Amino acid sequence: MQPDYVLYEPKQREEFLSQVGNFSPNERDVFHRLCKNWQPRISYEKFSRLLGSTSGGSASDLASLMTKLQRGGWGILRTRITDGSRFRDAIVLTDQRSPRFYCELADEYFTDMLESIVNPLPLVSVIEKAHGPIPATAVLPVEADHLASVISGSGSYREKTALLEEKPLAVESFDNDRLLITRKNLRSFGNMAILKLRYYLTNTTLLGVLAKLQDTSLIMLKKSCSGKDGAFWLSLTRTIMANKSEIDALRNVGVEKTFYHAAGLLRSLIESQVAEAEERKRRQEEEKLDLEAIARAVKETPEKLLPQASLTALLESQREKYGPEIGSFKEKFFERYVTPEPSKKLPQVLQLDNVFIHRDNLYPLFLEHFRIAEIELPAYFVHLMEHSLRTGNRSQDPTFFTLDTFEQALQEQIRSYSTFLPELIAKPVLLAEGIIHHTKQTRQSITPAELRQQLSLYFDSETLRPLPLREWFGLRLVDIFDRAFARLPVWHRLWMRVSGKYESFRGRFLKQTEHTKPLRSFRDTPLHQDRSRQEEGFPGEIPARRGAPGKEGGPAPSRGMPQSRRAPGAAKNRKSYNRKQVESAWKEFGSTLKKKN
Repeated sequence: MQPDYVLYEPKQREEFLSQVGNFSPNERDVFHRLCKNWQPRISYEKFSRLLGSTSGGSASDLASLMTKLQRGGWGILRTRITDGSRFRDAIVLTDQRSPRFYCELADEYFTDMLESIVNPLPLVSVIEKAHGPIPATAVLPVEADHLASVISGSGSYREKTALLEEKPLAVESFDNDRLLITRKNLRSFGNMAILKLRYYLTNTTLLGVLAKLQDTSLIMLKKSCSGKDGAFWLSLTRTIMANKSEIDALRNVGVEKTFYHAAGLLRSLIESQVAEAEERKRRQEEEKLDLEAIARAVKETPEKLLPQASLTALLESQREKYGPEIGSFKEKFFERYVTPEPSKKLPQVLQLDNVFIHRDNLYPLFLEHFRIAEIELPAYFVHLMEHSLRTGNRSQDPTFFTLDTFEQALQEQIRSYSTFLPELIAKPVLLAEGIIHHTKQTRQSITPAELRQQLSLYFDSETLRPLPLREWFGLRLVDIFDRAFARLPVWHRLWMRVSGKYESFRGRFLKQTEHTKPLRSFRDTPLHQDRSRQEEGFPGEIPARRGAPGKEGGPAPSRGMPQSRRAPGAAKNRKSYNRKQVESAWKEFGSTLKKKN
C-alpha cells in the first residue's frame, strides 16, 4: 500500500521530514527521489545507480536516511543473503508502524538468524526494546497450538488467508513473550529453532544434564541432535520445558531465555503438526466412510438405477457436515467412484445418461431387462408377421423386408420395453466390461475359454464386434414365419400354399437365416446355470432349458446345445489356468474389444 507522503508536494514532504526527525539536505534529496520513484519494493541496486548518475545524495546518504526512517517506523532497508554473503536488496517505504513495516522488520530479523545463528530470535520483547512498542493492530496474535493450522491455512484460519499474509504473526511463547514472524518464514522456523538448540547444546555440561534427564548416553544424545527426527526433538523439547527450573538451578550452566523460547516454540510447532495430522487422518477416514456410504446407497437402491436428482440429494445431505468443503466432497466422489481409473476398466459407479448404477448391478440389471425383452419380442414379431400375412402387408411395413430393417425394428421395439437396455446396446465396450466384472465377482475359478464363451453370447468370437440383436434374442425370421403361419385360418394357409406364396416367403426367410450363425441363449451359459440353481434352490441339479413362450404357449426356438448335452469328457480334459493367466486373457480381450469398437 502506498504511503500518503509519497503523493505529497515537495514542500509538504519537507514539512513531513521536519516533523519526523532531523535530516541532512542530501538525505532530504534522497527521500524526494524515493517518493518520485516509489514502488512497493524499490530495487537498491537500481536506485543506487540512479543516485550515482546525478548530483545530490549518495548511497551513504540513503543508508543513513533509511536508518532514521526505520527508527521511526516509516520504512526499512532490506537485505538478502546470497552465496553466504549479505547484500542490500530493497528499499521499502511504509506508513508509520503499519503491518507492512513489521512484516519487513520481522523478515529482516529472520535474515539476521540466517546470517548467524548467534543473532537473537525476533521476540516482541527484543524488537520493542530496539524500535519501541508494537501497536496491537499491527500484528495477528497466534496461539502456540494453532501453528500448524496457520501454516496450512486450515481450520479457523481458512477464512483468514489474506490477513495471514498482510500482518506479521505474534506467536505465543513462554514468559508472556511472543515470536514476531511472517507466515512464509514460519514454515521454515522449525529448522531455525533446531539450529538454535544445537548452538546451545555445544555446551557439554548442558548436554550432559539433558542426557541424564532423557535417560540416555551423552554420545547417543549428541548423535540424535545432529538429525531432524521429529519424535526425538519433540521428546527433547518437552524434557527441556518440563525441567526448566531444575536446569536453571545448576550453577555451572548459564542458560539464556532464548534457549527456552526456541525449545518451547519448537515443541508447540511439532505438537500442533502432530495434532493436525491426526485430525486430518480422522477427517479423511470419516470422509472416506461417507463417500463409501453414498456409493453403497447407489448399489442398494431397489431399482438399481439412481436418478441424477437422487444422487445430488445424497451428496447435498452432507452439506451441514462439510460446510464450505461440500464442493470438494462432491468432486472427490466423482473422482473416486464415477471417473474410471487408468488401471481399472470400470469405475464403481457408472453414469448412463441421467441415471447412475453401481458396477456390481450393471450386468444383473442388463439380464433382468434382457429377459423381459427375450420373452416379449418373439410374441410381438410373430403377431406382426401374422398381421402382415393376413393383410398382405397393405401398410407396406418394412420390418421383414431385409435383415437390416428387421434389426432396426428390433431396436425400436426394445426401446419400448426399456431405456436401460438400449443404452448398453449402444455401448458394447461397457457391456463387455460389465460382464467381465460380474463374472469375476461370481465365479471363483474360470478359464479364458469360459470367459470368451460368456462374451460370445453378445460378441463375435473372431472379430469381437457385437452380434446382431436378432442373434442376442434368438430371433430367426423363418421361425417367426412358421409360428405366424401356424396361427392363420386353415383356408388362408391352403390359399398361400396353392398360390406359392408360402414357399416364396419361407424360402426367402430361410435364405436369410442361413447367413446367420447358430444362435445360443444366455440361459445356456455356465454362469446363468449357476445363478438359476441358486435362485431355484437346487444346488446339484441343472434344470432342463425352457424357451421363452409366445402367446400361444409354444416353446421358443433353440439356439444351441445346452451345457448339459455336451460330451462328458469335455469337462475332464479342460485345461486349468492360474489367476495371472486369466487376468492376462481378460486384458488382451478388453484391449482388442476397444480397438474393434
